[in-house]
Amino acid sequence: MQDMTQSWRNELRTWANQCADRFGNRQGILGVVVGGSLARGQEWRHSDLELGALVEERDGALSYFNVDAGRGVEVLQLVRPELEEQVRLVEGGDLMPILNWPIQLWTCRIMQDPSGLLGRFKRQFDAGLFAGAVVEKRMAGLRLKIDKALGEARHLLAEDRPAAALAKTRLAMNDAILAFHWAHGELPRSQNRTHSRLRLLCQKHTAPSFYALYRDVFALSDTTHVIKNTWPNVKGQVLDIARLWGDSAHDFFVHAVDSDFAWRQNAGILTVYRLYIPVIGTPERGVFEKLDDSAWAAENRDLMQFLGLAHADKAVVSTLVERIEGTLSTDSAPNTARAD
Repeated sequence: MQDMTQSWRNELRTWANQCADRFGNRQGILGVVVGGSLARGQEWRHSDLELGALVEERDGALSYFNVDAGRGVEVLQLVRPELEEQVRLVEGGDLMPILNWPIQLWTCRIMQDPSGLLGRFKRQFDAGLFAGAVVEKRMAGLRLKIDKALGEARHLLAEDRPAAALAKTRLAMNDAILAFHWAHGELPRSQNRTHSRLRLLCQKHTAPSFYALYRDVFALSDTTHVIKNTWPNVKGQVLDIARLWGDSAHDFFVHAVDSDFAWRQNAGILTVYRLYIPVIGTPERGVFEKLDDSAWAAENRDLMQFLGLAHADKAVVSTLVERIEGTLSTDSAPNTARAD
C-alpha cells in the first residue's frame, strides 16, 4: 500500500512540476510558483494544481481555471507593479496587503523567479498570514459577509421564498466555516473535502454542534440517495448551469469537483454543488429567481431534490439563520496559532 501511495504521489508531483515549467515558458510570464497542497506536501490523489503567475499586467485571456492532463490547474495572476508595492509595504511593517494575497499561495514553492520578487513575496506571506492583526481583520470581513447573506435570507423569508433564503443561508455558512478555520489558526483548504475536513477539525477543537449545523444547512442526510438516484437525471442540467459562469467553470465542476462522485468525498462534493449551482448567474440568469416558483419547481423536481431545496421550510430556514448567528459570538476570539 505504501508503494502504491508513493507511486501516485510521485506521478502527481512530476506532472505538477512539468506543468509549471510549461506554463513558465509562456509569453508574458515573469515568474511562477506552485501553491496549494502540492506545495505544502499535503496532496491527495485528486489534488489539482494552483499556480501563481507573475505578469506585468493582468491578462484577460488567461483563464483562472484550466485543465492539463485531465486535472484542474488554477492560475492566480500576480501583477508585478501591484505586488511590488504590496511587498514593500509588508516589508515596512504594514501587514494589511496580505489580506489580498491568495491563500492558495501560502508556503508556495518557487519555480521561476528571475526578479526575486516572488521570493520576497513568499517570505512575507509565510511569516505573516497568521499574524494576529491579519487574522482579526480577516475575521471582521467574514462577519460582515455573513451578516449580509443572513440579512438577505431574512428578507427572502419575509417574501415567502424559503428555497432562495436557504441558498443565501448556505453562502453565510460557507463563510462561517472559513471564520471557524481562521478562529482556530487553521488554513481553509480543499472545498470539495469540506465534509471530511470539517468533521476532523470539529473533533480536534471539540465543536460537534458546528459540524452538525453545517450538515443541517446543506441537508446532507440525503447524500447517498440523491447521488445514486437523482444525480444521473440532472447531471447534464447542472453542468449546463455551471457553464453560465463560463466554459472554464463547467470544466472546473467536471475535473476539479468530481462530476462522477468517484472520489469517496460525496458529502463534500455535494456541498460544492449545493453552494454554487443555485446562485450561478444571479440575478439575470440561472435558477435562483425560480427556486420558489411552484410550477417551475414541480417541473424540475429532481434538480430541486439534488440541490437539497425541494422541501425548504420557512421555520427551519429561520432557525438555521439563528444558529449561524450564534456561531459568531462563540468563535469571536481568534486563536492565532500556526496552521498545521
